[in-house]
Amino acid sequence: MLHHYRRDDATLYIEKTKFNKDRLIPVPKAVVAEIENYLSARQALRRQDDNPYFLAGRRKKPLTDEQVRHLFRNTVKNMGLYQPRRVIGNVNFSQPVPHSLRHSFAVNTLLRIKDRGESAQNALPVLAVYMGHSHYKNTSVYLRVADALSRQRLVDFALWQKSKT
Repeated sequence: MLHHYRRDDATLYIEKTKFNKDRLIPVPKAVVAEIENYLSARQALRRQDDNPYFLAGRRKKPLTDEQVRHLFRNTVKNMGLYQPRRVIGNVNFSQPVPHSLRHSFAVNTLLRIKDRGESAQNALPVLAVYMGHSHYKNTSVYLRVADALSRQRLVDFALWQKSKT
């Protein structure tokens, strides 16, 4: 719903996500600017815009899940970010889907913590609460991804060093 975007505190309320949970998501300043542009353009295109949905479809209906996935796929391709399915270490990476943004947030948060020299393991309980996981063990899967990416960076660095000689 359109009123779930809260400009003043830069949050987006999401109803009935995975396992029927509701979530309040903080929105980065850069994304707030994009949302404001979207809402302005939407208002300009539809002078009498009374569609109550944030991602408005036709006839006062929301975009369907398949429409969102299709738009996401096209956007990822147009941005040059499309990645086919691949395996790094012992972790499978599927093609990007909207839910990938959530995974990316978790992995990048853990990588930033590790880059600061802090324990990503110790951060799991806090990250689990933030992500709405019932048990922080469910969040630990992101450690495997972060570790696989770190190992891949080491392999890439070693190959780069080897190519210089």
